[in-house]
Amino acid sequence: MNRKLSRICLFIVSSIVLLLAAACSNTATESSGAEEGKSKKMIKVKMGLDTAAGGSLQIRAAKENGYFEKYGIDADVSNFAYGIDTINALLVNRTETGSAADYALLNSLGKGDMTIVSTLTRATKETSKETQLLVKGNINGPQDLKGKRLGVAKGTVYEYVWDKYLEKNNISENDIKYVPYSTPDEAIVGMQKGDIDAVWIGGALTDKFKSIAGAKEIADVSDSGVQVDSYLIMQRSFVEKNPDTVRDILKAINEGVEYVNTHHKETADIAFKQLKLPKEDVVKDINRTNYVLCFTKEDGKHLEDMKSWLEQKGILKEKFELKDKISVEPLKKALPESVTYEK
Repeated sequence: MNRKLSRICLFIVSSIVLLLAAACSNTATESSGAEEGKSKKMIKVKMGLDTAAGGSLQIRAAKENGYFEKYGIDADVSNFAYGIDTINALLVNRTETGSAADYALLNSLGKGDMTIVSTLTRATKETSKETQLLVKGNINGPQDLKGKRLGVAKGTVYEYVWDKYLEKNNISENDIKYVPYSTPDEAIVGMQKGDIDAVWIGGALTDKFKSIAGAKEIADVSDSGVQVDSYLIMQRSFVEKNPDTVRDILKAINEGVEYVNTHHKETADIAFKQLKLPKEDVVKDINRTNYVLCFTKEDGKHLEDMKSWLEQKGILKEKFELKDKISVEPLKKALPESVTYEK
């Protein structure tokens, strides 16, 4: 009887051991699978990029080289002509990120759920000379602009540049006629046909404009006293809900900045592949663009000064506090030394 009981006990103990071993094996497998799934999980982010005003090359380089994937970001890129178009896409939830120059940005910040997360490019004395005033016909100086047709991409920083340039040269808007255009190609055709007499242009398309018969440069943006910087914008709700994702997006873009600054030819290859921009023009554009990823107290002051001007002119329709439209906490986590701005 004792022998029979011993066998039963041994059987029970053996069964328990086997069950525990199986359970541990299953747990380990599930844990391993969970970890593997975690490592493969990608967060999709809809990103709006411009094609005309610089082409967002640092972001394109980050995507092309796998920097976003490295940080778990599935960058779903959509192309738009200008930065203002990326903002409009942001406003209707077509994208979660956009970029724009200061003027267009400030005119839009009060319209929706947007926030500035970083500066993308910053003007210097050298880079300011690369945005040029090209003219045709008998225009040899600012006073010759009176009675002429001035091309302007509405809703962009060029509205501000024109205004400050005319103001600086004591030319009234009553003395000129603005001709709005939506894309650089429209401006090129306008100048070729004689519908536009003068236009501000910068970036990779500068040489294309200069190739227009009779086109010549009479000034650069430094003659207007304007500094043109650009910024990365995101939906505020997206930033608040996904601060770590935003941090990782910024890390990837920073690697894109470093790549563009050190691989001009390769970046030009990317621009040609994605935008069909002439490689030589892209290399020139890279050399004259100051790519950054930061937000400083000087950035804040620059935006405050321009905002005040827009308010004085009655151009800014929506009222808002600039400090409420800046979110640099993710940037502080990604690149602590790049942020000196304080609210």
